Amino acid sequence: MLGTIRLPLAFVAAIALAAPATAAPAPAVGKSVIFPYPAKVPLVVQVNGFERARERLGKMLEALPPAEAKLVKEHLESGLKKVLTGRSLSAVPKDGRLFLVVHDFSKLGDDEPALSVLVPITSYTEFKTSALTTAERKTVEKAGDGVESIKSSASGEEVTLYLVDLKEYVAISPSKETAQEYTGKYTRAESSAMGDALGASFLAADVALAVNMDVINDKYGDQIRQFKGLIDFALGQAQMGGMIPGLNKKQIDMVKVVLNGFVQAIEDAQGVVIAAEFRPEGLNLRGQVQFASDSPSDKMLKPETPTPLANLAKLPRGLNTYGGSKFGKKFADLSRQFGQEFAAGDDDEKGAKQVEKLLAEVAAAGPQGEFAAGSPPDLAMTLTAYQNPTQAVAALTKLYQGLPASGRFANMVLKEKPKVTESAQTYRGFTFTEVRLTLDFAATVESLPENVREMTLSSLKRVLKEKTVFWIGTDGKVVTQLTAKDWDAAKKLLDEYLDGKTVIGGVPGFQVTRKNLPDDATAVSLFETGQLLIMLIEQVKTAGAAFPGGLPAIGTPKAVKGDPTYVGMAITLKPRVATVDGFLPGSAMNVATKMLLPLFQNIE
Repeated sequence: MLGTIRLPLAFVAAIALAAPATAAPAPAVGKSVIFPYPAKVPLVVQVNGFERARERLGKMLEALPPAEAKLVKEHLESGLKKVLTGRSLSAVPKDGRLFLVVHDFSKLGDDEPALSVLVPITSYTEFKTSALTTAERKTVEKAGDGVESIKSSASGEEVTLYLVDLKEYVAISPSKETAQEYTGKYTRAESSAMGDALGASFLAADVALAVNMDVINDKYGDQIRQFKGLIDFALGQAQMGGMIPGLNKKQIDMVKVVLNGFVQAIEDAQGVVIAAEFRPEGLNLRGQVQFASDSPSDKMLKPETPTPLANLAKLPRGLNTYGGSKFGKKFADLSRQFGQEFAAGDDDEKGAKQVEKLLAEVAAAGPQGEFAAGSPPDLAMTLTAYQNPTQAVAALTKLYQGLPASGRFANMVLKEKPKVTESAQTYRGFTFTEVRLTLDFAATVESLPENVREMTLSSLKRVLKEKTVFWIGTDGKVVTQLTAKDWDAAKKLLDEYLDGKTVIGGVPGFQVTRKNLPDDATAVSLFETGQLLIMLIEQVKTAGAAFPGGLPAIGTPKAVKGDPTYVGMAITLKPRVATVDGFLPGSAMNVATKMLLPLFQNIE
């Protein structure tokens, strides 16, 4: 059965790698395109213009170090040579879309899996003459009205493939039943049926996957609803039996909300697109979901209005992380609920009610968006716009004052009651309250499984300080929080922001990443590549401690000298549509290659 799946995919690889050397024009986006496969298939993968995708991938990879770029090219050419032995693709037009179609998930495990590959052709006769090997051509025979079969051993074992001439395409399938779908009348899929946003993303991508969630929900809706009930039951049992270490009752309730929300989103979704674009500046990855109108998910999205988040570029340069967001009230309230930035002791019901009251006062102050930058654990700045910033600062100050020892801040257990000094500093029109916290790392990880406790503790110490101080205040316009080793360092950070002479928006690495993310978004984050890799490697080490015997020793990557590069991510929420974009610039790929290769070369 594996061979029957592998062989159609060989055509995908061959065509994508062996298209003619002249670049093909990109198909127009915004116009509906009719596809050759049936409208009611659950999943399809496309390659958009073989030579177009190949050329764009090549340009993107030019950013890699020369030796690594050469190695990638050699691997591609070696694979191409193997796949194309005895074949020619002269009958395959350079600008045609190639499709891999899954017709029925439940039949993928059959001896004849329900999938097909649709290859664009200039002539079916020429395709058989050029693309099939001499041995395959000798086995061609009729297998029914409009269907021909061939025997092929390209996968290492002899399998039967069924071919159907669709004039502009040839359908190739290991399933005769699936092939026969193409011989009769059927409604073809169309990009406009996906919706404007998903259709545009699918058409513009170099490689894209589309899932028809209407089909999924029609076929598997009962199972999805049963799974939702199972989640509620399992979490209820776990809560009563204390079966989830490290999570209290409120946190388990949050887990339940997240999982049920995820299942609700599946029920509400009409389509999903996952797309990749090979841009000259780097790789863009997109995940996008469209929901049914007036569904619970759509009602959450309706108030959302993406904005340029222009203040992100005004933050001081030289830090490792940058972020900006402006969520509507529903999502902002949900975020605060899950964030659990403030929490009284586990058994302190009175304290918990006071925390809820003060958090409501912060929300009533009317948050209007937030921008932040930092280099944890030493330096950070957060700027939050409120309709009433004075009310917000007053409520936040009371929150810190009310936290007891053993309470929690940002899910970290406090070793001591916070030391709060109101009006501790005045500077450039701001009045700041000083807050000093002493965190209890050991108590924070105490309830975790023993095999990950020590590694988690080490990770916390890398990104946080056990004793931390920050200043929170306002000039009547914006609420500003500054974290630094002392007040002089905090003042310097504020000066850099207010003077606007050394802003991140002027850094080329920031510019290239930001311009490759959506102009208007709900949230945008950028991470300096070197520091992000170091953090991710350390997290991998921590997770590896949970595996029996652990993972192979990886080591710690060394930062690369040079101008900073940034990996970016954006979330864009609009009525009916939620989109996540990620961008990895070629310059960041270069940095990552130089940092990671020495680590993996040393693994035994």
